[in-house]
Amino acid sequence: MTISLLAALLAQNHTIPLHTPGHQRGRGMEPLLRALWGTALAQDLSELPGLDNLAQPTGVLAEAQAAVAATVGSDRAWFLVNGATSGLLAALLATVGPGDRVLVGRNVHRSVIAGLVLTGAKPVYLGVAVDPQWGLPLPITRDVVAAGLAAYPDTKAVVLVSPTYEGLCSPLVEIAQCVHDHGLPLIVDEAHGSHFAYHPAFPVAALAAGADVVVQSWHKTLGTLTQTAVLHLKGERVSPERLSQALNLVQTTSPSYWFLAALERAGVQMAEQGEQIYARLLQWVKTSEWPLPRWQPTGIPQDPLRLTLGTWPIGLTGFELDALLQPQIMAELPSGRSLTFCLGLGTSQTMLEILADRLKSVYAEYVHNAPLPPLAIPPIPNLEEPTLSPRDAYFCPQVSVPLKAACNKISAETLSPYPPGIPAVIAGERITASVIETLQTLQELGAEIVGAADPTLQTLRICRV
Repeated sequence: MTISLLAALLAQNHTIPLHTPGHQRGRGMEPLLRALWGTALAQDLSELPGLDNLAQPTGVLAEAQAAVAATVGSDRAWFLVNGATSGLLAALLATVGPGDRVLVGRNVHRSVIAGLVLTGAKPVYLGVAVDPQWGLPLPITRDVVAAGLAAYPDTKAVVLVSPTYEGLCSPLVEIAQCVHDHGLPLIVDEAHGSHFAYHPAFPVAALAAGADVVVQSWHKTLGTLTQTAVLHLKGERVSPERLSQALNLVQTTSPSYWFLAALERAGVQMAEQGEQIYARLLQWVKTSEWPLPRWQPTGIPQDPLRLTLGTWPIGLTGFELDALLQPQIMAELPSGRSLTFCLGLGTSQTMLEILADRLKSVYAEYVHNAPLPPLAIPPIPNLEEPTLSPRDAYFCPQVSVPLKAACNKISAETLSPYPPGIPAVIAGERITASVIETLQTLQELGAEIVGAADPTLQTLRICRV
């Protein structure tokens, strides 16, 4: 690399900035924000000479992306400043079009559903098994993918999430081989597994397993800024020109150079220090002891830095334990029977010790409570074709009806309980009694239902067909 992106950014020394952004290197920024961000405002710049252009990089940005690709083993990498969402939208726009069949894991993020609306592709949803003790979703298996490909030979692409929010991974080596045997591309949402390539103790990374297009949300586990992500391509099943074209449709034309420089430096940090950093953190995790059971399903590769503890033995929901730990300790993901912690680069041994001590105190206080009864989780079919495609549901006439009246009607909304953001019903699917019950249960437990026009769930929007 002749000069780094960060060096080029720091080298900008013009004193009369008559260009965007409007605060002109901090001069016009509101005083409280100027005091908060300080001299960094001078580097909040746009595509000036020497800083390259994200839409068509040929200089420092192109070199920074190439360095990241070389580090993780992809043929090409694109920096994303609109989060992993823009990468998933681009992956779909580059591989499928109106009417094309695509196999989609039922546990995908709602951004994939948005991609189906944009492309007009027709999904078949691959079922997700649920652990009966923990009430948490398991990753997609090879058998489910193989069954989908056999039942729908006109499939054009396969889209999966691995790892899951709780760090569980699909058998991607076997799945990639199966998908490639049919001559199709495998797209993997590896949002929570950006760190897998940097230490041998982690599960196999999607690129190493054979995936064609991989989207990584770097800000979730690496040392970069919120909203930054990377799109990777490997092999010849998907056109790099098509991916670039798709990205220019969905990504901002005014990228933050704070974000771009943060991505570059996070890549350098991982290449130079990643294995050492993670070796130290993994040792701390290995020697930590927890008073609550840890979720480690047998035979499923799991990210050792995703800590999910069962809360049901002491009669608490994950939401209740989460509230007891705050404000000092903030967890990543509460659910009805567990609480998940994301252990990252900034996690110290002292932080883990404080967490363990606090959990032991809570355990001692609540250990005599009766355990929570299991949650009734409705089964998800292995293969399910919606009544309408998400695109057709989006554009069809819609109406709001009372909750009970929505039963057996086609949903016009994709309703995702947060956390973790997995849709309970997807636009185009029928709203069943079990879906309504699940939404109400999760809302009562403390989950926020995202995507509903009526956040109280007194009404739902349905398709008038």
